[in-house]
Amino acid sequence: MADRVKFNKAFLSIIFGILFIFILASPVSARVYFIPLHGDVDPGMVSFLERGLDEALENQAELVIVDVDTYGGLVDSGISLRDQLVSFPGEVVVYISNRAWSAGTLVALGADRIYMSEASSMGAAETRPYDEKYISALRSEFAATAERRDRDPEIAAAMVDADIEIEGVIESGKLLSLTSSQAEELGFTEGRFVDFNEFLDYLGYTEADLTRIEKTGLESFAGFITNPFVSVFLLSLGIIALVGEALIPGFGVSGTIGVASLALFFSGYLIQGYAGMGLIVLFLAGLLLIAIEIFVIPGFGFTGITGIAAIFASLFFIFPDPSIAWAILAAVLVFSTIGTVLLIRLFGTSYFWRRISLGESLTTETGYVSSEDHKNLVGETGRTVSTLRPAGIADFDGKRIDVVSEGGYIDAETTVIVVKVEGRRVIVKPNKEE
Repeated sequence: MADRVKFNKAFLSIIFGILFIFILASPVSARVYFIPLHGDVDPGMVSFLERGLDEALENQAELVIVDVDTYGGLVDSGISLRDQLVSFPGEVVVYISNRAWSAGTLVALGADRIYMSEASSMGAAETRPYDEKYISALRSEFAATAERRDRDPEIAAAMVDADIEIEGVIESGKLLSLTSSQAEELGFTEGRFVDFNEFLDYLGYTEADLTRIEKTGLESFAGFITNPFVSVFLLSLGIIALVGEALIPGFGVSGTIGVASLALFFSGYLIQGYAGMGLIVLFLAGLLLIAIEIFVIPGFGFTGITGIAAIFASLFFIFPDPSIAWAILAAVLVFSTIGTVLLIRLFGTSYFWRRISLGESLTTETGYVSSEDHKNLVGETGRTVSTLRPAGIADFDGKRIDVVSEGGYIDAETTVIVVKVEGRRVIVKPNKEE
């Protein structure tokens, strides 16, 4: 019995020893999460940081390092980034690897600690528009965030408001920007380093401790599409290609290119969080209204104008800033107009285009009469040569005359009667007695 007890104890010791060795040898969750915030501050950066912080929290990271390198961007996105850092339950430090200007400074202020590389800078948070209302709001945001992290709120406010003067730091009339050495001397940051490796050594970590959050292929694609130059290209190409489809008979390459260009444009802004489905639906509704105006309703009136307004509104509000929207839409208008003119010169106009524009030549050789007195035609009947939309051509005993429908749309080859003549306008209606 005693031998059995000894055997059991020895067996359990071996099992626990193996388990202990296995636990020590097993990989542990990453100690540090590294999230690079590089480029423009925009909704795409907001969703990227959110994904990184969620992953760090889920894996119980010891520390999150946010690498900031940006000229700035959208204030709303900067505030969202700042809020994420402030509300994160773990410790977050910001390393300014190059620059944290404008909205990027607000992001840095949201961290528990700020470190900088020796060649970096921060500040210069000028509002756009440069208006007292915006200055006051952003100044308060900067000061409150700095105060929350035990930093000098007046220094933070001077980065937004040029009217603030701090003796020995900044004179009135200039926005405050700080180099890494200036920021450290003022106690606004916790240190500066030659490079990132020296910074990691200071924290007590190595590259092996880092889990780097990288942009997905979809996020990189959306960032490329929402570049203003790419947006102008895609929108201009889409419009020119769709116009080309109207000029060239049949639905072919031009229409496919137009639809694909617009689909790429909207998909990028949808992924980045600039646009919701409402704006896309509004754009499609505008296209539908214009198509109805062209194919169904004669002439060009309320439906077509409403369609154009819907398309313009959807494109205007998809951009994050009115100044950006006006600049892009103006560029698109110029390029699409030039492209359309070149298409017309190259391909001419299709039968469809000529038909909706009533481009038939009205010459005396083909039997048309345009400027003589037609008072004697009141009560006379004739047949429409072209569709009245409401204007068109009708034949009266071999004479082709410009006429206008009294009630609207009248098909070609319809018997009509002249109801009245007002100057040169010959007004007709369908002859019900035929």
